[in-house]
Amino acid sequence: MKNGNGNGNGHDPARPFRLWDAKDGEMVRWRYYLYPRNAHLGALIEARWAEPGKVIEVIDIRTSKLLGQYKRTPTSVAFTAIKREDDGPEA
Repeated sequence: MKNGNGNGNGHDPARPFRLWDAKDGEMVRWRYYLYPRNAHLGALIEARWAEPGKVIEVIDIRTSKLLGQYKRTPTSVAFTAIKREDDGPEA
């Protein structure tokens, strides 16, 4: 059953920003966020503790937009910025 505090099923819009494990093809469990900034921080933490080669993506389930990707390399975490249509021209 869905409720407004984010503790409902996987389609609860109260916390629309989710982390997706691209390597395993599934949502990262218990990583649902209200704000994109918090989701990016959570993705960075997940990628930091993952094995090398793992890719964690930040997505918005309301619009199915990919907001960014974090890939674990042997010595660091690499971020891939995603350009959205509403960002406007680059400076």
